[in-house]
Amino acid sequence: MRFFALVALLTLSACGFSPVYSDRSTSNAIGQIEISVIPDRSGQIVRNYLIDQFYQDGYPANASYRLDIAPIPENIVEIGIDKDDEASRAQLRLSTNMRLINTRSNNVVLERTVRATSGYNILAGQFTTFVTEQDARAQALKAISEDILTQIELYFDQ
Repeated sequence: MRFFALVALLTLSACGFSPVYSDRSTSNAIGQIEISVIPDRSGQIVRNYLIDQFYQDGYPANASYRLDIAPIPENIVEIGIDKDDEASRAQLRLSTNMRLINTRSNNVVLERTVRATSGYNILAGQFTTFVTEQDARAQALKAISEDILTQIELYFDQ
């Protein structure tokens, strides 16, 4: 049994497989990205998430790249209708565009659209619905920041 496990492990390592969440050398490159200001409260939240993920050794003094992120519009779609013809569930859909720019040549090296969707219940009380909507928004904004980080890591891992 151990022999088969060893063969499987050696086969995986020979095919160029590398774990997605391993410590890679891309962290040095990610630490050299300046994050531009993103408008609105949602943009501030995403920027703060990105700052926490990018700058392990402090803010870069002379950044090699600049990350521009467009404003993050949101769209709320009511998807669950109950017997009284009232919405009982909603989806919060967020979408934005990101651009990674080389500051030395001023060329766009990476451009992507990132999206996130989060659902929440529309409850009888207005306050409880407000709280669940805020939680859904926080989850979607966190997902957008993680998607941006993943896109940038994949770019630098090429």
